[in-house]
Amino acid sequence: MRTIFSPSRSDSTTRSRWLLSLGILGVLATASVAILAGCGSVPSAAAAPNTTTHLTFDILPVKPGGPATDFPAYIATSPTTLPANTVVTVTIRNFDLGDDSLSANSPFLQVQGVTGSATMDGKVFTALDANHIAHTFTIPQLHLSVPISGDPVGDANYVNVTFSFKTPSKAGVYAFQCFVPCGTGDSGWQGPMATKGFMQGTISVA
Repeated sequence: MRTIFSPSRSDSTTRSRWLLSLGILGVLATASVAILAGCGSVPSAAAAPNTTTHLTFDILPVKPGGPATDFPAYIATSPTTLPANTVVTVTIRNFDLGDDSLSANSPFLQVQGVTGSATMDGKVFTALDANHIAHTFTIPQLHLSVPISGDPVGDANYVNVTFSFKTPSKAGVYAFQCFVPCGTGDSGWQGPMATKGFMQGTISVA
């Protein structure tokens, strides 16, 4: 006949204490594994405090829905709200070919305020000739300005300019504008030059 164990009261107390001890040990072991697993890990925000993001524009000779001629425009092809304290890579494709001019001593002929180098059609450049400039991408508040040529390489139908800059730590709205007189009127400073959404616009830093 099979013997069924029937513990005494003292045996039951001992067994309860034993099971309680096992439970406590299990909790401690789980906590230890969790702590060890966390050792050496870095929160994602701390791992990349200055992430890189991208800002892209096309410069078109005629903005869709705008006046038929003489109204070139910056058209954003990416979100224009950017994180603060971040290196942003900007790519501008200029389809508005041909050149205007600036005075030989104009500061807008120079690449200013970029992080690293600016490139045009894959070649590093620091300035443009006063008679071979089409547009600029300039944010005066950030002391950022990059000249853009209207002379493509070979059979290309646009000029590709790339550069990087670091957004400020302070959130806000920052205006950009072209500082080449590529608009209407005798001076070239009217029309698209004086109209938001054409040769001027804004980016936001959040």
